Amino acid sequence: MLVRALSFAVLGVDAVPVEVETDISQGLPSYTIVGLPGGAVRESGDRIRAAVRNSGLPFPGRKVTINLAPADLRKDGSLLDLPIALSVLCAEGILPGEALGKWIIAGELSLDGAIRPVRGALSQALLARERAIEGVITPVANGEEARLVPGVRVAAVRTLREAAGILSGEGPGETIESREAPVTVSGGEPVRTPDLSDVSGQPVARRALEIAAAGSHALLMVGPPGCGKTMLAERMPGILPELSPSESLETTRVYSAAGEPPWPRPLTHRPFRSPHSTITAAGLLGGGNPPRPGEVSFAHGGVLFLDEFSEFRPEAREGLRQPIESGEIRISRAGHRYRFPCRFLLLAASNACPCGNSGHPKRVCRCSPREISRFSRKFSGPLLDRIDLAVAVAPVAADAWTGGTAGEPSETVRRRVLACRAVQEARYAGRIQRTNGTLRASTPEFLRDLAPEARAFLIRATERLCLSGRAVGKACRVARTIADLAGERRVCLPHVAESLQYRLPGAVGDPTRRPPT
Repeated sequence: MLVRALSFAVLGVDAVPVEVETDISQGLPSYTIVGLPGGAVRESGDRIRAAVRNSGLPFPGRKVTINLAPADLRKDGSLLDLPIALSVLCAEGILPGEALGKWIIAGELSLDGAIRPVRGALSQALLARERAIEGVITPVANGEEARLVPGVRVAAVRTLREAAGILSGEGPGETIESREAPVTVSGGEPVRTPDLSDVSGQPVARRALEIAAAGSHALLMVGPPGCGKTMLAERMPGILPELSPSESLETTRVYSAAGEPPWPRPLTHRPFRSPHSTITAAGLLGGGNPPRPGEVSFAHGGVLFLDEFSEFRPEAREGLRQPIESGEIRISRAGHRYRFPCRFLLLAASNACPCGNSGHPKRVCRCSPREISRFSRKFSGPLLDRIDLAVAVAPVAADAWTGGTAGEPSETVRRRVLACRAVQEARYAGRIQRTNGTLRASTPEFLRDLAPEARAFLIRATERLCLSGRAVGKACRVARTIADLAGERRVCLPHVAESLQYRLPGAVGDPTRRPPT
Protein backbone atom coordinates (compact mmCIF):
# COMPACT_ATOMS: atom_id res chain seq x y z
CA MET A 1 0.00 0.00 0.00
CA LEU A 2 1.29 3.48 -0.89
CA VAL A 3 0.67 6.45 1.43
CA ARG A 4 1.94 10.02 1.50
CA ALA A 5 2.75 12.20 4.53
CA LEU A 6 3.76 15.85 4.45
CA SER A 7 6.79 17.18 6.31
CA PHE A 8 9.39 19.85 5.57
CA ALA A 9 13.08 20.72 5.34
CA VAL A 10 14.67 23.95 6.56
CA LEU A 11 16.38 26.08 3.91
CA GLY A 12 17.79 29.17 5.61
CA VAL A 13 14.86 30.15 7.81
CA ASP A 14 12.18 28.97 5.38
CA ALA A 15 10.38 25.63 5.46
CA VAL A 16 10.31 23.77 2.14
CA PRO A 17 7.63 21.05 1.86
CA VAL A 18 8.88 17.47 1.73
CA GLU A 19 6.55 14.63 0.77
CA VAL A 20 7.23 11.30 2.48
CA GLU A 21 6.04 8.49 0.18
CA THR A 22 5.97 5.03 1.79
CA ASP A 23 5.30 1.77 -0.03
CA ILE A 24 5.15 -1.65 1.63
CA SER A 25 5.33 -4.62 -0.71
CA GLN A 26 5.93 -8.35 -0.60
CA GLY A 27 9.54 -9.44 -0.28
CA LEU A 28 12.31 -10.03 2.19
CA PRO A 29 12.20 -7.68 5.22
CA SER A 30 14.13 -4.56 4.27
CA TYR A 31 14.14 -0.81 4.80
CA THR A 32 15.21 1.45 1.93
CA ILE A 33 15.12 5.24 1.92
CA VAL A 34 15.82 7.33 -1.20
CA GLY A 35 15.50 10.98 -2.18
CA LEU A 36 18.89 12.46 -1.25
CA PRO A 37 18.75 11.79 2.53
CA GLY A 38 21.42 13.21 4.82
CA GLY A 39 23.33 11.17 7.37
CA ALA A 40 20.76 11.50 10.18
CA VAL A 41 17.95 10.50 7.79
CA ARG A 42 19.86 7.47 6.47
CA GLU A 43 20.38 6.28 10.06
CA SER A 44 16.71 6.64 10.93
CA GLY A 45 15.73 3.05 10.04
CA ASP A 46 16.89 1.31 13.22
CA ARG A 47 15.75 4.28 15.34
CA ILE A 48 12.22 4.23 13.87
CA ARG A 49 11.92 0.43 14.07
CA ALA A 50 12.88 0.41 17.77
CA ALA A 51 10.58 3.37 18.57
CA VAL A 52 7.58 1.71 16.88
CA ARG A 53 8.07 -1.61 18.65
CA ASN A 54 8.78 -0.05 22.06
CA SER A 55 5.55 1.94 21.66
CA GLY A 56 3.61 -1.31 21.45
CA LEU A 57 2.94 -1.00 17.72
CA PRO A 58 3.87 -3.58 15.04
CA PHE A 59 6.56 -2.80 12.50
CA PRO A 60 5.99 -4.46 9.10
CA GLY A 61 8.13 -7.50 8.34
CA ARG A 62 8.07 -6.88 4.59
CA LYS A 63 9.87 -4.66 2.09
CA VAL A 64 9.57 -0.98 3.09
CA THR A 65 10.54 1.65 0.51
CA ILE A 66 10.49 5.34 1.40
CA ASN A 67 10.95 8.20 -1.06
CA LEU A 68 11.54 11.80 0.04
CA ALA A 69 10.35 14.25 -2.61
CA PRO A 70 11.60 16.45 -4.16
CA ALA A 71 14.52 14.14 -4.82
CA ASP A 72 17.00 16.92 -5.68
CA LEU A 73 16.71 18.59 -2.26
CA ARG A 74 19.06 17.30 0.43
CA LYS A 75 17.22 16.39 3.63
CA ASP A 76 19.29 16.86 6.79
CA GLY A 77 18.40 16.45 10.44
CA SER A 78 16.15 14.09 12.34
CA LEU A 79 12.80 15.89 12.02
CA LEU A 80 11.63 13.31 9.43
CA ASP A 81 11.61 10.46 11.99
CA LEU A 82 7.99 11.01 13.06
CA PRO A 83 6.42 11.46 9.60
CA ILE A 84 8.27 8.36 8.33
CA ALA A 85 7.11 6.29 11.31
CA LEU A 86 3.49 7.42 10.94
CA SER A 87 3.51 6.82 7.18
CA VAL A 88 4.84 3.28 7.73
CA LEU A 89 2.02 2.58 10.22
CA CYS A 90 -0.55 3.98 7.77
CA ALA A 91 0.87 1.94 4.89
CA GLU A 92 0.60 -1.17 7.05
CA GLY A 93 -3.09 -0.37 7.69
CA ILE A 94 -2.70 0.25 11.41
CA LEU A 95 -3.64 3.93 11.09
CA PRO A 96 -5.99 5.63 8.60
CA GLY A 97 -3.91 6.91 5.69
CA GLU A 98 -6.37 9.67 4.71
CA ALA A 99 -5.68 11.48 8.02
CA LEU A 100 -2.08 12.18 6.97
CA GLY A 101 -3.17 14.83 4.46
CA LYS A 102 -4.46 17.11 7.24
CA TRP A 103 -1.11 17.66 8.95
CA ILE A 104 2.47 18.77 8.44
CA ILE A 105 4.43 16.42 10.69
CA ALA A 106 7.89 16.73 12.27
CA GLY A 107 9.68 15.18 15.23
CA GLU A 108 12.75 13.21 16.29
CA LEU A 109 12.12 9.81 17.83
CA SER A 110 13.88 8.26 20.78
CA LEU A 111 14.25 4.50 20.98
CA ASP A 112 11.47 4.35 23.58
CA GLY A 113 9.04 6.27 21.37
CA ALA A 114 9.42 9.67 23.03
CA ILE A 115 9.54 12.67 20.70
CA ARG A 116 12.37 15.17 20.98
CA PRO A 117 12.28 18.81 19.82
CA VAL A 118 13.28 19.76 16.29
CA ARG A 119 14.56 22.92 14.63
CA GLY A 120 12.17 24.99 12.51
CA ALA A 121 8.81 24.31 14.19
CA LEU A 122 7.84 27.95 13.71
CA SER A 123 8.60 27.73 9.99
CA GLN A 124 6.59 24.49 9.97
CA ALA A 125 3.51 26.33 11.26
CA LEU A 126 4.02 29.18 8.79
CA LEU A 127 4.21 26.64 5.95
CA ALA A 128 0.94 25.09 7.12
CA ARG A 129 -0.75 28.49 7.02
CA GLU A 130 0.71 29.24 3.59
CA ARG A 131 -0.41 25.88 2.12
CA ALA A 132 -3.83 25.99 3.86
CA ILE A 133 -3.04 22.76 5.73
CA GLU A 134 -5.31 22.13 8.72
CA GLY A 135 -2.54 21.91 11.32
CA VAL A 136 0.83 20.63 12.43
CA ILE A 137 1.96 17.72 14.58
CA THR A 138 5.07 18.79 16.45
CA PRO A 139 6.96 17.82 19.63
CA VAL A 140 5.48 19.19 22.83
CA ALA A 141 8.70 21.15 23.48
CA ASN A 142 8.08 23.05 20.22
CA GLY A 143 4.41 23.66 20.88
CA GLU A 144 4.81 27.13 22.34
CA GLU A 145 6.71 28.48 19.33
CA ALA A 146 4.39 26.78 16.82
CA ARG A 147 1.39 28.44 18.49
CA LEU A 148 2.83 31.87 17.69
CA VAL A 149 1.28 31.51 14.22
CA PRO A 150 -2.42 32.49 14.31
CA GLY A 151 -5.05 30.30 12.70
CA VAL A 152 -2.99 27.07 12.67
CA ARG A 153 -4.09 24.00 14.59
CA VAL A 154 -1.20 22.70 16.69
CA ALA A 155 -0.96 19.14 18.02
CA ALA A 156 1.96 19.08 20.45
CA VAL A 157 2.72 15.43 21.26
CA ARG A 158 5.08 13.72 23.67
CA THR A 159 5.24 10.19 22.27
CA LEU A 160 4.70 8.25 19.07
CA ARG A 161 1.54 6.69 20.54
CA GLU A 162 0.08 10.19 21.11
CA ALA A 163 0.84 11.12 17.50
CA ALA A 164 -0.79 7.88 16.31
CA GLY A 165 -3.81 8.70 18.47
CA ILE A 166 -4.15 12.07 16.75
CA LEU A 167 -4.42 10.38 13.35
CA SER A 168 -6.89 7.76 14.60
CA GLY A 169 -9.03 10.38 16.34
CA GLU A 170 -8.28 9.02 19.80
CA GLY A 171 -5.63 11.56 20.82
CA PRO A 172 -5.91 13.59 24.01
CA GLY A 173 -7.80 16.83 23.31
CA GLU A 174 -5.58 18.99 25.47
CA THR A 175 -2.68 18.56 23.05
CA ILE A 176 -4.57 20.35 20.26
CA GLU A 177 -4.96 24.12 20.30
CA SER A 178 -6.12 26.66 17.74
CA ARG A 179 -5.07 30.30 17.69
CA GLU A 180 -7.13 32.93 15.88
CA ALA A 181 -4.91 35.92 16.82
CA PRO A 182 -1.19 36.47 17.27
CA VAL A 183 0.18 35.40 20.64
CA THR A 184 1.24 38.31 22.84
CA VAL A 185 4.82 37.78 23.94
CA SER A 186 5.41 40.95 25.93
CA GLY A 187 3.97 39.57 29.13
CA GLY A 188 5.70 37.51 31.77
CA GLU A 189 8.72 38.35 33.84
CA PRO A 190 10.43 41.49 32.50
CA VAL A 191 13.98 41.19 31.22
CA ARG A 192 16.39 43.29 33.30
CA THR A 193 18.74 45.44 31.27
CA PRO A 194 21.41 47.92 32.41
CA ASP A 195 20.03 51.41 33.02
CA LEU A 196 21.23 54.69 31.53
CA SER A 197 21.18 56.25 34.99
CA ASP A 198 24.51 54.45 35.55
CA VAL A 199 26.14 56.67 32.89
CA SER A 200 27.46 60.01 34.12
CA GLY A 201 28.13 62.83 31.71
CA GLN A 202 28.46 62.05 27.97
CA PRO A 203 25.58 64.31 26.82
CA VAL A 204 26.54 64.09 23.13
CA ALA A 205 26.83 60.29 23.13
CA ARG A 206 23.58 59.91 25.10
CA ARG A 207 21.82 62.18 22.62
CA ALA A 208 23.14 60.13 19.69
CA LEU A 209 22.02 56.92 21.42
CA GLU A 210 18.49 58.32 21.79
CA ILE A 211 18.35 59.42 18.15
CA ALA A 212 19.61 56.00 17.02
CA ALA A 213 16.92 54.22 19.06
CA ALA A 214 14.14 56.58 17.93
CA GLY A 215 14.82 56.21 14.21
CA SER A 216 16.72 52.89 13.94
CA HIS A 217 19.93 54.62 12.85
CA ALA A 218 23.36 52.94 12.80
CA LEU A 219 25.74 54.54 15.34
CA LEU A 220 29.55 54.54 15.56
CA MET A 221 31.26 55.74 18.75
CA VAL A 222 34.96 56.66 18.61
CA GLY A 223 37.06 57.43 21.66
CA PRO A 224 39.87 56.36 24.01
CA PRO A 225 39.61 53.17 26.06
CA GLY A 226 37.49 53.40 29.19
CA CYS A 227 35.43 56.43 28.17
CA GLY A 228 32.11 54.53 28.29
CA LYS A 229 31.45 53.35 24.72
CA THR A 230 30.61 49.76 25.72
CA MET A 231 28.66 50.94 28.75
CA LEU A 232 26.46 53.11 26.56
CA ALA A 233 25.90 50.40 23.97
CA GLU A 234 24.81 47.83 26.56
CA ARG A 235 22.03 50.19 27.64
CA MET A 236 20.49 50.51 24.20
CA PRO A 237 17.97 47.59 24.65
CA GLY A 238 16.54 49.39 27.70
CA ILE A 239 15.35 52.37 25.62
CA LEU A 240 13.98 50.39 22.66
CA PRO A 241 10.29 49.46 22.31
CA GLU A 242 9.22 45.95 23.20
CA LEU A 243 8.98 43.35 20.48
CA SER A 244 5.63 43.39 18.70
CA PRO A 245 3.98 40.01 17.98
CA SER A 246 5.02 40.20 14.31
CA GLU A 247 8.61 41.13 15.23
CA SER A 248 8.76 38.29 17.74
CA LEU A 249 7.53 35.91 15.05
CA GLU A 250 10.26 36.99 12.61
CA THR A 251 13.05 36.95 15.19
CA THR A 252 12.03 33.67 16.82
CA ARG A 253 11.99 32.10 13.35
CA VAL A 254 15.74 32.69 13.01
CA TYR A 255 16.53 31.15 16.40
CA SER A 256 14.14 28.26 15.74
CA ALA A 257 15.72 27.42 12.37
CA ALA A 258 19.23 27.50 13.87
CA GLY A 259 18.40 25.77 17.17
CA GLU A 260 19.90 28.70 19.06
CA PRO A 261 18.76 29.47 22.65
CA PRO A 262 16.15 30.42 23.80
CA TRP A 263 14.93 27.73 21.36
CA PRO A 264 12.58 25.88 21.63
CA ARG A 265 10.83 28.76 23.46
CA PRO A 266 9.77 32.00 21.73
CA LEU A 267 11.96 35.08 22.01
CA THR A 268 10.27 37.64 24.29
CA HIS A 269 12.83 40.47 24.23
CA ARG A 270 14.97 42.23 21.65
CA PRO A 271 18.24 40.34 21.11
CA PHE A 272 21.56 41.98 21.91
CA ARG A 273 24.47 40.31 20.12
CA SER A 274 28.08 41.29 20.71
CA PRO A 275 30.45 38.98 18.78
CA HIS A 276 34.19 39.03 19.41
CA SER A 277 36.38 40.87 16.93
CA THR A 278 38.05 37.60 15.82
CA ILE A 279 34.81 36.31 14.29
CA THR A 280 35.01 35.20 10.66
CA ALA A 281 32.96 36.67 7.85
CA ALA A 282 30.84 33.50 7.74
CA GLY A 283 30.24 33.69 11.49
CA LEU A 284 29.18 37.31 11.28
CA LEU A 285 27.20 37.28 8.04
CA GLY A 286 26.18 33.61 7.78
CA GLY A 287 27.52 30.66 5.84
CA GLY A 288 28.88 27.15 6.26
CA ASN A 289 27.65 23.88 4.80
CA PRO A 290 24.71 23.78 5.07
CA PRO A 291 24.45 27.59 5.44
CA ARG A 292 23.64 28.77 8.93
CA PRO A 293 22.54 32.23 10.18
CA GLY A 294 25.30 34.59 11.28
CA GLU A 295 25.37 37.10 14.11
CA VAL A 296 23.68 39.73 11.93
CA SER A 297 20.65 37.43 11.63
CA PHE A 298 20.63 36.51 15.31
CA ALA A 299 20.44 40.28 15.96
CA HIS A 300 17.36 40.59 13.72
CA GLY A 301 14.86 42.85 15.47
CA GLY A 302 17.45 43.88 18.06
CA VAL A 303 20.95 45.29 18.48
CA LEU A 304 24.25 44.19 16.93
CA PHE A 305 27.13 45.68 18.92
CA LEU A 306 30.59 45.46 17.36
CA ASP A 307 33.12 46.47 19.99
CA GLU A 308 36.68 47.18 18.82
CA PHE A 309 35.25 47.70 15.34
CA SER A 310 38.66 48.45 13.86
CA GLU A 311 39.94 44.98 14.87
CA PHE A 312 37.36 43.01 12.90
CA ARG A 313 38.57 41.25 9.77
CA PRO A 314 38.29 43.48 6.69
CA GLU A 315 36.05 41.02 4.83
CA ALA A 316 33.70 40.80 7.82
CA ARG A 317 33.63 44.55 8.38
CA GLU A 318 33.09 45.43 4.71
CA GLY A 319 30.54 42.63 4.34
CA LEU A 320 28.17 44.67 6.49
CA ARG A 321 27.54 47.17 3.68
CA GLN A 322 24.72 45.29 1.99
CA PRO A 323 22.84 43.93 5.06
CA ILE A 324 22.81 47.39 6.74
CA GLU A 325 20.74 48.70 3.83
CA SER A 326 18.75 45.70 2.60
CA GLY A 327 17.97 44.01 5.91
CA GLU A 328 18.63 40.49 4.64
CA ILE A 329 21.42 38.15 3.59
CA ARG A 330 21.14 35.82 0.58
CA ILE A 331 23.64 32.96 0.27
CA SER A 332 23.83 31.02 -2.99
CA ARG A 333 24.91 27.41 -3.12
CA ALA A 334 24.77 24.87 -5.93
CA GLY A 335 21.10 24.49 -6.74
CA HIS A 336 19.73 26.47 -3.79
CA ARG A 337 19.56 29.97 -2.36
CA TYR A 338 19.27 30.60 1.36
CA ARG A 339 17.66 33.73 2.79
CA PHE A 340 18.35 35.06 6.28
CA PRO A 341 16.66 38.24 7.60
CA CYS A 342 18.95 40.72 9.37
CA ARG A 343 17.13 43.97 10.11
CA PHE A 344 19.25 45.05 13.09
CA LEU A 345 20.32 48.26 14.81
CA LEU A 346 24.09 48.55 14.39
CA LEU A 347 26.18 49.96 17.23
CA ALA A 348 29.94 50.03 16.75
CA ALA A 349 32.76 51.28 18.97
CA SER A 350 36.39 51.90 18.13
CA ASN A 351 39.50 53.61 19.38
CA ALA A 352 40.74 56.56 17.36
CA CYS A 353 44.28 55.24 16.81
CA PRO A 354 46.35 52.07 17.41
CA CYS A 355 47.50 53.13 20.89
CA GLY A 356 44.04 54.47 21.76
CA ASN A 357 45.23 57.75 23.28
CA SER A 358 44.26 60.04 20.43
CA GLY A 359 41.52 62.38 21.61
CA HIS A 360 42.38 61.91 25.29
CA PRO A 361 42.63 65.28 27.08
CA LYS A 362 45.73 64.26 29.09
CA ARG A 363 47.40 61.22 27.53
CA VAL A 364 49.74 61.66 24.59
CA CYS A 365 49.27 59.70 21.38
CA ARG A 366 52.62 58.14 20.38
CA CYS A 367 51.49 56.61 17.08
CA SER A 368 53.61 57.43 14.04
CA PRO A 369 52.02 59.11 11.01
CA ARG A 370 52.38 55.86 9.09
CA GLU A 371 50.56 53.90 11.80
CA ILE A 372 47.80 56.50 11.91
CA SER A 373 47.44 56.44 8.13
CA ARG A 374 47.24 52.64 8.09
CA PHE A 375 44.69 52.69 10.92
CA SER A 376 42.47 55.26 9.20
CA ARG A 377 42.30 53.11 6.06
CA LYS A 378 40.54 50.36 8.02
CA PHE A 379 37.31 52.35 7.74
CA SER A 380 36.40 52.55 4.06
CA GLY A 381 34.38 55.43 2.74
CA PRO A 382 31.51 53.21 1.45
CA LEU A 383 31.16 51.60 4.88
CA LEU A 384 31.17 54.91 6.78
CA ASP A 385 28.67 56.29 4.26
CA ARG A 386 26.16 53.69 5.51
CA ILE A 387 26.52 54.66 9.17
CA ASP A 388 24.02 57.38 10.08
CA LEU A 389 25.62 58.72 13.26
CA ALA A 390 29.30 59.03 14.23
CA VAL A 391 30.22 60.63 17.55
CA ALA A 392 33.50 61.23 19.34
CA VAL A 393 33.29 60.08 22.97
CA ALA A 394 35.63 61.83 25.42
CA PRO A 395 36.63 60.58 28.89
CA VAL A 396 34.48 61.85 31.75
CA ALA A 397 36.13 63.99 34.40
CA ALA A 398 36.63 62.25 37.75
CA ASP A 399 34.37 64.64 39.66
CA ALA A 400 31.49 63.87 37.26
CA TRP A 401 31.35 60.13 37.90
CA THR A 402 32.37 60.22 41.55
CA GLY A 403 29.97 63.00 42.56
CA GLY A 404 27.04 60.60 43.00
CA THR A 405 24.75 62.40 40.51
CA ALA A 406 22.78 59.85 38.51
CA GLY A 407 22.11 60.35 34.83
CA GLU A 408 18.68 60.35 33.20
CA PRO A 409 17.11 56.87 33.63
CA SER A 410 16.35 54.60 30.68
CA GLU A 411 12.60 54.70 31.28
CA THR A 412 12.47 58.47 30.76
CA VAL A 413 14.42 58.22 27.51
CA ARG A 414 12.34 55.23 26.44
CA ARG A 415 9.11 57.22 26.74
CA ARG A 416 10.48 59.82 24.31
CA VAL A 417 11.61 57.05 21.95
CA LEU A 418 8.17 55.43 22.05
CA ALA A 419 6.48 58.76 21.30
CA CYS A 420 8.83 59.31 18.35
CA ARG A 421 8.24 55.78 17.03
CA ALA A 422 4.46 56.35 17.27
CA VAL A 423 4.78 59.42 15.03
CA GLN A 424 6.71 57.39 12.46
CA GLU A 425 4.24 54.49 12.65
CA ALA A 426 1.40 56.89 11.82
CA ARG A 427 3.34 58.63 9.03
CA TYR A 428 4.44 55.42 7.30
CA ALA A 429 1.29 53.36 7.91
CA GLY A 430 0.88 50.66 5.30
CA ARG A 431 4.59 50.28 4.58
CA ILE A 432 6.71 47.30 5.57
CA GLN A 433 9.36 49.33 7.43
CA ARG A 434 8.08 52.25 9.48
CA THR A 435 11.11 54.00 10.95
CA ASN A 436 13.13 56.80 9.39
CA GLY A 437 16.33 54.77 9.36
CA THR A 438 14.91 51.62 7.72
CA LEU A 439 12.21 53.04 5.44
CA ARG A 440 12.63 52.10 1.78
CA ALA A 441 12.24 55.60 0.33
CA SER A 442 14.20 57.95 -1.91
CA THR A 443 16.02 61.03 -0.68
CA PRO A 444 13.53 63.45 -2.38
CA GLU A 445 10.77 62.09 -0.14
CA PHE A 446 12.69 63.31 2.92
CA LEU A 447 13.77 66.54 1.23
CA ARG A 448 10.12 67.52 0.87
CA ASP A 449 9.85 67.84 4.66
CA LEU A 450 12.68 70.41 4.86
CA ALA A 451 11.91 74.07 5.46
CA PRO A 452 13.39 76.43 2.81
CA GLU A 453 16.19 77.67 5.06
CA ALA A 454 17.02 74.10 6.09
CA ARG A 455 17.18 73.02 2.44
CA ALA A 456 19.49 75.93 1.54
CA PHE A 457 21.74 75.11 4.50
CA LEU A 458 21.90 71.45 3.44
CA ILE A 459 22.88 72.40 -0.11
CA ARG A 460 25.73 74.60 1.12
CA ALA A 461 26.93 71.90 3.52
CA THR A 462 26.83 69.26 0.78
CA GLU A 463 29.10 71.36 -1.42
CA ARG A 464 31.54 72.30 1.34
CA LEU A 465 31.77 68.81 2.88
CA CYS A 466 31.64 66.93 -0.46
CA LEU A 467 28.86 64.68 0.81
CA SER A 468 27.74 61.79 -1.38
CA GLY A 469 24.12 61.29 -2.35
CA ARG A 470 23.82 58.50 0.21
CA ALA A 471 25.30 60.73 2.94
CA VAL A 472 22.79 63.48 2.12
CA GLY A 473 19.97 60.96 2.36
CA LYS A 474 21.26 59.70 5.71
CA ALA A 475 21.51 63.28 7.02
CA CYS A 476 17.91 63.96 5.94
CA ARG A 477 16.68 60.81 7.70
CA VAL A 478 18.48 61.70 10.93
CA ALA A 479 17.16 65.27 10.75
CA ARG A 480 13.63 63.88 10.34
CA THR A 481 14.11 61.78 13.49
CA ILE A 482 15.44 64.79 15.43
CA ALA A 483 12.38 66.78 14.36
CA ASP A 484 10.09 63.91 15.42
CA LEU A 485 11.74 63.83 18.86
CA ALA A 486 11.10 67.56 19.14
CA GLY A 487 7.47 67.16 18.05
CA GLU A 488 7.95 69.28 14.91
CA ARG A 489 6.05 68.62 11.67
CA ARG A 490 8.67 70.37 9.50
CA VAL A 491 12.40 69.72 9.50
CA CYS A 492 13.98 73.07 10.34
CA LEU A 493 17.51 74.47 10.24
CA PRO A 494 18.51 73.38 13.80
CA HIS A 495 17.48 69.79 13.04
CA VAL A 496 19.60 69.66 9.86
CA ALA A 497 22.53 71.34 11.59
CA GLU A 498 22.50 68.78 14.41
CA SER A 499 22.19 65.97 11.90
CA LEU A 500 25.21 67.18 9.92
CA GLN A 501 27.42 67.39 12.97
CA TYR A 502 27.23 63.60 13.18
CA ARG A 503 28.64 63.39 9.64
CA LEU A 504 31.44 66.00 9.83
CA PRO A 505 34.64 64.75 8.14
CA GLY A 506 37.34 63.85 10.63
CA ALA A 507 34.98 62.36 13.20
CA VAL A 508 36.09 58.90 12.06
CA GLY A 509 39.22 57.78 10.30
CA ASP A 510 41.25 60.84 11.32
CA PRO A 511 42.76 60.01 14.73
CA THR A 512 44.42 63.42 14.99
CA ARG A 513 41.05 65.07 15.55
CA ARG A 514 40.27 65.62 19.23
CA PRO A 515 36.68 65.22 20.38
CA PRO A 516 34.96 68.21 21.98
CA THR A 517 35.36 68.48 25.75
